Amino acid sequence: MLRLRERMALFGLFGVLAAFTLGTLDGAELVPRLISALFLVLAGVYLSVPFTQRLPLSVPAVCLLLMTLWGVLQTLISPQKIVANGWSGVLFWFTAAIIALVATQLFQSLRAAAQFRRWFMFFAGAVCLLELLEQASRTSHYYWLIPSKFHAVFGPFAYWNNFAQFVELALPITLWAGLSKRRSSPAPYLVVAALQVCAVVASGSRAGTVLVLAELLAVIVLAYARRRDRRLLLGSALAIALSIGFVYAAGFDVLIKKLQQSDQIAVRRSINQSSLEMIRERPLLGWGLETYVPVYRMFAHYDDGTYVNRAHDDWLQWAAEGGIPFALLMLFVFGWSIRPAIESVWAVGLIAICLHAIVDYPFARLGVCGWYFALAPMLAGEISERRRVAASQTPVQTSHHEAEA
Repeated sequence: MLRLRERMALFGLFGVLAAFTLGTLDGAELVPRLISALFLVLAGVYLSVPFTQRLPLSVPAVCLLLMTLWGVLQTLISPQKIVANGWSGVLFWFTAAIIALVATQLFQSLRAAAQFRRWFMFFAGAVCLLELLEQASRTSHYYWLIPSKFHAVFGPFAYWNNFAQFVELALPITLWAGLSKRRSSPAPYLVVAALQVCAVVASGSRAGTVLVLAELLAVIVLAYARRRDRRLLLGSALAIALSIGFVYAAGFDVLIKKLQQSDQIAVRRSINQSSLEMIRERPLLGWGLETYVPVYRMFAHYDDGTYVNRAHDDWLQWAAEGGIPFALLMLFVFGWSIRPAIESVWAVGLIAICLHAIVDYPFARLGVCGWYFALAPMLAGEISERRRVAASQTPVQTSHHEAEA
């Protein structure tokens, strides 16, 4: 059983991340800043009691804290920055760092981590159901109540790719929960997973569709590599059949129209060229956090009247704003996570979202990436547990070999 303090912290972290997601909407700044302020206060209380206890650290938490410190120094010292934008960026990365730090403490308990993942996958299923109902009703109002300035909405998101990136984190968790069940029926989990797949396809996200289908196959292959039995094959067949049926029912007309375009990355190619020129101009210190949009105008290669709100490549934007060292810190987190993510199976979504960041911006909104910063530290808890188990088994194995000798 989890202690009361752990249960309250677990519910608080989940509630804050859910609030970030449900409050994303058109991307206004006020709501996420208010949620950040509330979370920082709650996290401060949680991390300070008991104040004599040493705080465990994880690679994601340390790297994000260093990125926050880099942003502070850049905003205070660098001549190339916009101060208000810089502090806005510092608040974003500090919130991300505290999410990772709180998650690192909480998810030392594998029971707490499993509970959090269970809540997350069903929350994501509910968001997917909301998105499908919104698409079916052709509404441009969030929750059919709050008007959007865009012609369509995707659950609580204005942007179909942000919706897809959110699902990319949840789908492997849902699939693994279904395929790894030995005693109970996997059907409820596989139905939720199929719902998640069809919602992404129906949204029209091209990269999202490719990645969720890749996740579906990857989880099946990795699960089978772990446990080769007939029950798993039946579960895998059911997952694929349900996904195909749900996709057919939800429709994929929007996706087909997008795939018929002659050049899938024409606009992004030009923006990437500008981003690379920005990086070459200031490779070490960058132009300042959250300054990409105003600085981009000096390096733009075309003007078709479209407002460029992001680099559409988070990796290039991090290097342009914070400098190459800033981007390397996130690259280090990504590299560190690959092996344990594959070994865990449920965490392959952490890899998928970082790959999606090459062609889009999943890390622009805490309603999407906040979940990444909470899930990544779970890998540190699993690594610690594997080491503890291995250490406890080593003396037994040694004695066994000695007995054989």
